[in-house]
Amino acid sequence: MPSSNLALAPDVLALVNQAGPRTVLDIGPGNGKYALLIREYLNDPPEVIDAIEAEPSYVARFPWLACLYDDVRVGDGAALTEEELAGYDLVMLLDVIEHIEHDRALELLDRCAGRVAILTPVDYFKQHVEGVPSEDHISHWTLEEFRAMPRFEVGYENLGGIVVLLGPR
Repeated sequence: MPSSNLALAPDVLALVNQAGPRTVLDIGPGNGKYALLIREYLNDPPEVIDAIEAEPSYVARFPWLACLYDDVRVGDGAALTEEELAGYDLVMLLDVIEHIEHDRALELLDRCAGRVAILTPVDYFKQHVEGVPSEDHISHWTLEEFRAMPRFEVGYENLGGIVVLLGPR
């Protein structure tokens, strides 16, 4: 089941609120938890929240994604071009970046012109879901690595997660 630690949702909402985006792209939305929370709890929610999901069966399994997001696409979010990412003030990689090869994820971050909100586990743990290769954990990230990035705005560890906001390019 694609999910994340609900206890970290207030941290994510605070990052999104701080970023103040009008347009958001949620890469790897899973069951759509964050679109719902952003729309419900932000006083000034984004005008557009789109999603791209790597696993087609999740889009079929969670038909409510079409109600939570303005546009839901199936595809590899890490392969999005700079042009495809350009229209978003905020890209969310919430419990997603650890599913992308390290170098490929860095290239994705470089292509994002707007802010990037990231949530990833503090500790590496092996994850494999039979028949869903996009669920495999294939990279590990540290807070120090994010802090070393020129676009780093804020980041901290909380409840086993690393919460990060990268600034615009």
